[in-house]
Amino acid sequence: MNESMERKTPVAQVGLFVLVGLLLIGGLLLRFSKGASLWSSGRTVLVSAGNVGGLVVGAPVNLSGVRIGSVESISLSADGRRVLIRCRIDKPVTIFGDARFEIEQSGFLGDQYVAIIPTGNAAPPLEDGAQVTAVDPFNLQEAARSAVGLMTRLDQVVDRVDRMILSASTLKDVTNTLANLRRTSERLDRTLGEVESLVSSEKPAVSATVSNLKAFSATLTPLTAQAGALAARADGLLVRADTLVATNEAGLREALGGFRDASLAFKDIATDLQAGRGAVGALLKDPRLQAELSSTLGNLNTVSSNLAKNGLLWKPRRLEPLTNTTGYPGRGPFR
Repeated sequence: MNESMERKTPVAQVGLFVLVGLLLIGGLLLRFSKGASLWSSGRTVLVSAGNVGGLVVGAPVNLSGVRIGSVESISLSADGRRVLIRCRIDKPVTIFGDARFEIEQSGFLGDQYVAIIPTGNAAPPLEDGAQVTAVDPFNLQEAARSAVGLMTRLDQVVDRVDRMILSASTLKDVTNTLANLRRTSERLDRTLGEVESLVSSEKPAVSATVSNLKAFSATLTPLTAQAGALAARADGLLVRADTLVATNEAGLREALGGFRDASLAFKDIATDLQAGRGAVGALLKDPRLQAELSSTLGNLNTVSSNLAKNGLLWKPRRLEPLTNTTGYPGRGPFR
């Protein structure tokens, strides 16, 4: 009995030592591995993306470049159009709702990871199980396809330019245009030389003209001052006229009304005269009355002339016919 117990004791000790060693190794692996720790309290964040690229489970989750967790799982959404990335946040950090989630790559060909980039920190912090949307990662193949498409379009543009712009006729037109430009520049140079020579020859006349203009501008200065004074006086007269009109507005309105009534009355009189109504109108229209008026005026002229010549008591002598019985001492007209 004692021998069997003595035989089993070294085996049990070796087994216990191996078990303790495995436990220590497992603890060290969990402590220094990139995965989550069993003793750390964390929370989960669901990140939705259109494409995860080369992201794998266990990839790190970095906040401003500092690792705070890892990717737990990657699965498709119910409709198969999005990818859900379950991220395990191990460290007690605060992630605000307005933070930007991106799938980035360490280096040009390095591993991909989930990057959290803080912005304004204005939204409330994310709770456990919150779902956010990430920016799709850079796809080298898509970029290559886009570059190939761009190069194809550039080739087409170059071919079109070669056919349309660099043709023989176009090059000939360009050559002619350049020749015309050269001739035009030569003519312009000659014209500038002629202008320069003209200015040099007419420099005294130009100087005299400038002097005359200066003298004229000096003469205009007092005239401008006088014009300003006249304008000020005119403004004063206008102000006085406005004041006079405003003061005598009622009288002016009454006078204008009287002038209007008088003009209407004269218009009615002229209408009556033209129509031959009234004594004056009949006199103007009836020739008989005009003749009688002329005769009357002639008689009045004769009477006034006799009165002026013989006096007020003048009486015309009565003329008697001459007969044979008339005692006229002289010679009779019938003898």
